[in-house]
Amino acid sequence: MNRLAGKVAVITGGGSGIGRATCELFAEEGAAVVVAERDPTGGEETASRITNRGGRALFIPTDVADEASVADMAARAASALGAINILVNNAAVFVLRGIDATPEEWRQILDVNVMGPALVAKHVVPHMRRAGGGAIVNVCSISSFIAQPQFVTYNASKAAIANMTRCMALDLAEHNIRVNGVGPGAVWTPIVERLCREAGLDRAAADKDPAWGGAHILQRIAEPREIAYAILFLASDEASFITGEILMVDGGYTAR
Repeated sequence: MNRLAGKVAVITGGGSGIGRATCELFAEEGAAVVVAERDPTGGEETASRITNRGGRALFIPTDVADEASVADMAARAASALGAINILVNNAAVFVLRGIDATPEEWRQILDVNVMGPALVAKHVVPHMRRAGGGAIVNVCSISSFIAQPQFVTYNASKAAIANMTRCMALDLAEHNIRVNGVGPGAVWTPIVERLCREAGLDRAAADKDPAWGGAHILQRIAEPREIAYAILFLASDEASFITGEILMVDGGYTAR
């Protein structure tokens, strides 16, 4: 079943983790994928993994905090592939600090996690409008809705993107553009793997640790592809009457 046949999808932060899993799944579902990634090694690898399997992918170096870079990416994507129908705002940084965060740390996380999605939408939406509409999926987090110790910077940025999602949905509905978000819990991405290993936890131990997988009702950490499936649903026509929502994909974390 090719749920995205004929579609062009821009996915930021597509070089690893949830972004890479989403790029690969979208390609499997028939989309031509733009891997918008700051890291050239990761971006090229994702694109190669897709094209080596017969899919269509284009890596475009992109710094979402740099408007010139974002504008160039959107223009190149539309020129090379003819349109843009889907945007997945996934790129993020993990500045995990409390109230002692420095101004530089605040600027870093707000530039990427908040201004980044806004800038990418600003430059992609005109191409979506020319294509007759589309879908935007913003990657939020359980951290958009809960308090976590010493996570002031990260949680503030993710709360902002959750409400940005609702505001974008309101503003873009008249252009036939739906805007939704996903709210992952802990996901076994490179950053989570690193944090767990620094704490002396392998995957099996991390799945049961009360600070990680054990905090979820399902008692484990998610795989990136499990989040990608939720993103796929919201980006597809199967979600044609859904906008302004955050779909929690958190193993029951926020249900307690």
